[in-house]
Amino acid sequence: MRNSWFEASGREVPRVLLGTSPFIGAGQFWPRSEDYWARFYGKPEEVAEVIMAAVELGVVGVQPLPCPFLAEAIRIVQRETGTDLALVITIGPDEPLKDLRIFDDLDVRVALIHGSLTDEASGPELEAILGAVRDEGLPAGYVTHSPMKMLSRISSGVIPRPDLVLLPFNKLGYLMDAPAGQIADAIRHLGVPAMGKKVLAAGRLRPRDGLEFALRAGVLEGVAIGAVSRAEVQETFGLLAELMPWAKA
Repeated sequence: MRNSWFEASGREVPRVLLGTSPFIGAGQFWPRSEDYWARFYGKPEEVAEVIMAAVELGVVGVQPLPCPFLAEAIRIVQRETGTDLALVITIGPDEPLKDLRIFDDLDVRVALIHGSLTDEASGPELEAILGAVRDEGLPAGYVTHSPMKMLSRISSGVIPRPDLVLLPFNKLGYLMDAPAGQIADAIRHLGVPAMGKKVLAAGRLRPRDGLEFALRAGVLEGVAIGAVSRAEVQETFGLLAELMPWAKA
């Protein structure tokens, strides 16, 4: 995984990202959300332990939400392991451009607009944010909670074309607005680089089942997957290391 990258507007991006939604107790993990929030929110040392477990398996990419404690956890890992981590950050929804400053001293490869903003903002609003991010020398793109809606808005020109999208993609259709097959067809038609999130449906799919489905679709450049323990990291990312060569063959 350490050497598995793709290109987004001239920047190399890791195909494998450690997601950070569990560390803020995101609602999709209910009924575990409250436990995750209590264990990790505002506790960079606890988050760093999970990131370090992923780094030991060769993961060098993280997909952090715009929270200072997550940026601090990444700094801790870099200091303690000597590994430079490549980030695909989320910015927004409230102050997306201000959120860039949280990661000023870190290796940001792409900045993605938060799904709540992507899915509701007008084309001119999104164009202004994408332009400001690109003015900082970064590729810019979208996270979405409604992948088909977003892809349709891009295709029709309602919102500007991004450099990368991060969208939910799983065999259950969990937190998706269309079946995976339809979303895959839309990605192919649009030709925009796409990464998958929620590929394990927030723990509702077994890792092999979820990962094989996502990779076999043939439309994802990579995936962002969360974990909350060393054991989860070893199971999920160890399996991903096994599957990635097959997926790219």
